[in-house]
Amino acid sequence: MRALRSSWTRRLRLLVACVLAIATSGTSAVFARDTSPAPIANGSISAYDLIELQIAYTTLLAVYYKPVEPRTLVAGARRAIAAEIAARGVRDVVLPAVPATIDRGRGSDLIDAFVLQSLVRAHARLDGHRLVSAAVAGELASLHDPYTVAFVPQQFKKFNAYLGNASFGGVGAIVTLDRASGSARVERALPDGPGVAAGLRDNDAIVAIDHRTIAQIGATHLRDALRGRVGTTVRLDILRGDERLTLAIVRATVRDPEVRSSLLGEIGYVALARFGDRAGRELAAAVADLRGRGARAFVLDLRGNGGGYGDEATAVAAIFMGGPIFITRDRTGVPKIARATMTTPFPESLAILVDGDTASAAEIVAGALQDAGRATIVGEKTFGKGLVQSVFPLPDGSALKITTARYTTPKGRDIDRIGIVPDVAVASGAGAVRGDPATDAPLARAMMLLGGTSTSEPAPTPTPGM
Repeated sequence: MRALRSSWTRRLRLLVACVLAIATSGTSAVFARDTSPAPIANGSISAYDLIELQIAYTTLLAVYYKPVEPRTLVAGARRAIAAEIAARGVRDVVLPAVPATIDRGRGSDLIDAFVLQSLVRAHARLDGHRLVSAAVAGELASLHDPYTVAFVPQQFKKFNAYLGNASFGGVGAIVTLDRASGSARVERALPDGPGVAAGLRDNDAIVAIDHRTIAQIGATHLRDALRGRVGTTVRLDILRGDERLTLAIVRATVRDPEVRSSLLGEIGYVALARFGDRAGRELAAAVADLRGRGARAFVLDLRGNGGGYGDEATAVAAIFMGGPIFITRDRTGVPKIARATMTTPFPESLAILVDGDTASAAEIVAGALQDAGRATIVGEKTFGKGLVQSVFPLPDGSALKITTARYTTPKGRDIDRIGIVPDVAVASGAGAVRGDPATDAPLARAMMLLGGTSTSEPAPTPTPGM
């Protein structure tokens, strides 16, 4: 603790020196002769920036899944800082060389010094936050790991939104465009959504929205027509059999579902878009609903699923099996086994659809069920991502996503850059509509393996939650 206080004392003293130097520098001869672009900031640096430098360096050393040399991070930071200085047109700032050997404690001090000394020497021609961001990016780049990256605040918000934290104003329904009839079919009205409260039902055909026909709105703007500010009203003209109705729905806060499902004959079809924070719950509800409607076998579609949370992978797998799901090993090499506890028996046969975009948590589920002999994998070889990332938020709203472990399937298969090979190889053809057994070859093959037919009613590509 004393060493840490001493380190931070040095940093604060250096920060004060930097601020004083910038504040009292005036117009020097060097600055007057400079022909670089106009100053982009006042050369200041915040305490948050210094904290970010500290967190990035110490976290990478502590949790990256392979041992990291301090000199590697320092050299990476220096290269990126030098590139930022050159990009701003500053020619009279030369960074010190990186020492041949660096101990863990000194590395962070050196990176701080590169940033702060650059600001002192360049006066107001450099932006402190940009230098810090460059230094952190340089540290990450030095690891040559495409999965270890920095998120700026807006990217971090989008990342969280993708995994299920986003909400929007809408009617609470998944809608598919039916070009042949010129309508938008309600594939699923969300049970707690404002649409259901206003009388919207599954399979309703929306023929107009706010007096505009679906043809006038078009596929591109269908989602925007249904979404809008919470509290506003949207009027839907619908056909329910031979009956035409007009529903006034007050938009409420809804979230984009992670699961869509349909009953294809006696086969329950469930497609999981991502492993966000509701994947397990939504999938379990969809399976229970299809089972109640007479499904005697299931197809789980993981095509295009790029992954998400590891604990949701375990929750999804637990719907179909119990026992080990995957094994992780961090830099210590000690194995940690993620296990699933099945709460409801799953007696039906199962096929899983995969393709080259099935990755990460989706591969965890497919690999576990394949190892256990619980499912038949159909489709194309998966992406092959056998690394686990953890996210570390930073004070300014940005974040670091760092590879912290490797994982294998329960039987010890390392799939990184290898992927999962399907039990039955089937490629998707041109013009296929995913979820429509009449055009979707992998789905049709999976249904045949499960004893179903491929002539069930089509399931058109849905528009995301409204």
